[in-house]
Amino acid sequence: MSDTGPATTMRERTGNNRVRLWVLLTANRALVAGLLTVGLFVVLVAVGVVNVYPIRTTVRNGTHIERLFQAFIMSIITGITLVVTLNQLVLSRELGPLGEKRDEMADATEFRQHIEELTGSVAPPEPASFMRTFMQLSTDRADDLKQAVADDGDAELRDSVNALGERIRTQADDIEGQLSEAEFGDFEVIPAVLNYDYSWKIYTARRLRSEHSESLSEDQRTAFDGLIQALSLFAPAREHFKTLYFRRELVDFSRKMLYAGVPALAISILGLVYLDPNSFVGSTLGMANLVFAISAAVAIASMPFFVLVSYILRLGTIAQRTLAVGPFILRDSQRSDDIGAGEDQ
Repeated sequence: MSDTGPATTMRERTGNNRVRLWVLLTANRALVAGLLTVGLFVVLVAVGVVNVYPIRTTVRNGTHIERLFQAFIMSIITGITLVVTLNQLVLSRELGPLGEKRDEMADATEFRQHIEELTGSVAPPEPASFMRTFMQLSTDRADDLKQAVADDGDAELRDSVNALGERIRTQADDIEGQLSEAEFGDFEVIPAVLNYDYSWKIYTARRLRSEHSESLSEDQRTAFDGLIQALSLFAPAREHFKTLYFRRELVDFSRKMLYAGVPALAISILGLVYLDPNSFVGSTLGMANLVFAISAAVAIASMPFFVLVSYILRLGTIAQRTLAVGPFILRDSQRSDDIGAGEDQ
């Protein structure tokens, strides 16, 4: 029976190359938006190089350029309005009656107390340190299970449990290292917890317990249940911190949209009001300065859209990677080999 399981990192499990994962997740969102803006500017200038129709003639005719900046003005104002509405929706989650806030506090406190009962120590308040507690808890429970089956006569059970335990320890050590200096708000917390394939671990532990249920002793059953319980607690904790991170990112997105929207709106208005065929006379590197000016104006006016794209790429990717809560594996690459091995028995 194969218990090798899926790859230990999200990049390996999804098959994404390093550059694509950098753009989708790890890169600074302002940097991604800036690269898209610069890319649009370069494309527009390149088209201006090969374009045989003089740009000043296009400006003199007026229709296309005027419509372009008019469209930018309308879209930017509409976009900023929607961002303000989105920001209000996010902030509304922070407002509420006293009873509702007390219930939230009670739920969070109850969950922390549950974790503290399992670990025997006070859980740290920082999200990164709190998630490291789960890593240590899962490792301890995996060691307990390995010890419980160490003297079992079933060699297949021992080998499977040892393989599962080593995988849990190796991955937990890697993730603890990633979380050691991370703080809430830093994106480093998110890929660390995304890398932890707790669903496969829960599935493997439950399958082993089921396949060997008739020969397991009471201590071994207890050890299996303890490991499954520890792994199952990871899901609600991850979802809680993911929700907090999403709220923070949406607020940060709203702020950056306003930062990008104001200059974009100003440039669009200036382009509509003051741009004429006699603007930016002369040339640079054999290219009319007007081409550079219009290309830069269009790129800057597009910045709010690129900010939106950069944040949607990250938030959408995180949401896609965390659709299932619990022992569900949505990617075939994660489960086909292991399930196939189970069906061969």
